[in-house]
Amino acid sequence: MDLKSCPECGGTGFLVEESGGIQVAKPCPCRIPDRATRLVERASIPLRYRKTCTFGMYKPDPAFPSQEDALTLARRYAEEYPALPEVANGLLFIGPCGVGKTHLAVSILQEVVVRKGMPALFVDLNDLYREIRASYGHAGNEETEYDILSPLVSADLLLIDEMGCVASPWAQDTLHYLISQRYTEQRPTLCTTNYLDEPVAGETRLEDRIGTRTRSRLMEMCQTVHIDGKDYRRR
Repeated sequence: MDLKSCPECGGTGFLVEESGGIQVAKPCPCRIPDRATRLVERASIPLRYRKTCTFGMYKPDPAFPSQEDALTLARRYAEEYPALPEVANGLLFIGPCGVGKTHLAVSILQEVVVRKGMPALFVDLNDLYREIRASYGHAGNEETEYDILSPLVSADLLLIDEMGCVASPWAQDTLHYLISQRYTEQRPTLCTTNYLDEPVAGETRLEDRIGTRTRSRLMEMCQTVHIDGKDYRRR
């Protein structure tokens, strides 16, 4: 509700009530975001994805059956969460750009967060790497790389978007630490990547982008979901 149009507080944002013989000002409900909105914000889901990335808005291309299969699997994961197997309790969405990998992964997150009221967290690896680099060498900055990674390590359900976006040794070590910690604690993890395990000649393998150790752990942690198709952004 628009605060200015609120009939309860008249746009002040507060309600005056009498308590113990004195008047007390309390926040009007119009100032408090609905619970679903708060949960989505805490999950750090980017604004662009909050309204567009839902199961109902994902339209599989009939020419590519893998898209319908991926939608079915993602829906089932969201419905069953958190009743997941201890092994392979995550999903790794693999496919070219624009086939709906992030759409489906975020849809799972939103089902878990909004419908079930359970915590989850979204992280874009590009943004994560920039944030960590920005913490280096600044006087007075007490935030460490460990501080930045800690919430991601401990998140009940984590979505790692754009896996393999940076392939430097430092980036691979950072990602390996995050994946290894979640692997040890058996925490459900969703991942998306544009890099394939067996790409066409001339393209880079996922393992070469993220490192052999990390790919090995993901093999056990996540069911791989291959999605084929054309880039919907170009259609």
